[in-house]
Formats: sequence, structure tokens, C-alpha cells
Amino acid sequence: MGLTVKEYTKRDGRGRSRKILLVRGFDSPDIFDIPYNAALHRHFILHELRLRTGRPPAYLNRGRNKKKSERLGKYQRHVPSTWKAAILRDAPLLKGFFEEEPAWRDKMLRWCDAALAALSQTQTKSRSKQIYSAK
Repeated sequence: MGLTVKEYTKRDGRGRSRKILLVRGFDSPDIFDIPYNAALHRHFILHELRLRTGRPPAYLNRGRNKKKSERLGKYQRHVPSTWKAAILRDAPLLKGFFEEEPAWRDKMLRWCDAALAALSQTQTKSRSKQIYSAK
């Protein structure tokens, strides 16, 4: 899911036209600097917030690796710090959304803090590895 920034048509060599959509997601660096428009952005932001703060989908909660589904992957470790920085600096996209839905701001900040704390714990070495690496 993404936010459509630009839509245009392009013709190929045979004269056939097709619609091209330029779509940006929350991994784009300047996505938070877009001015908020409730008609365009509300569901886009709500989907992302529910994905981040809600329970994982049912198909991930089966079997031995229940806790593994709650972890952030290696390509998503920057997400909590990006969101926290955007919330604290009152980015235009989030500022407009949080004026309509103020409860989501606190909920998302709690998620960012918890995710950053979990990341800092997993990045530290265990006690036994520290002892052996010191020798």
C-alpha cells in the first residue's frame, strides 16, 4: 500500500497507452513533509499505524515461533526511529492526522519506545560472549 504522488500515461512503440502511477510509501525519506489531506491520507496512515501497533496477523501466530513474528526484520529496524523523529518534530503529514486522532500519537510513541528498547537489547552481546571476546 502506498500513496499515489503522480499519475500519467505513457505510450510504447506501438502506440498503446498505459497508466503509470508513481507511488511512495513510508520508506521514502520525505514522505512526512507532505501536507495532510484527510481525504487522501487518513486511511493510508491508519493502515500503517494498525500494522505497527496492532497484533500480528493470525497466520503468523501459529507454531513455535510466536514471538518471532513480533520482531522487526533487518530492513525495518530504522522504522521506529524514523517515526519517532517525525512525530516529535511535528511533521506536516502526521501533525494534521494527530489533530483529528490524538490518541494515536501516544500509542505510536509507546510503540516506538518499545521497539527501540527491544532493538537495543538484541544488539548487545550476551554475557558469555563478552567474557570470551575479552580474552
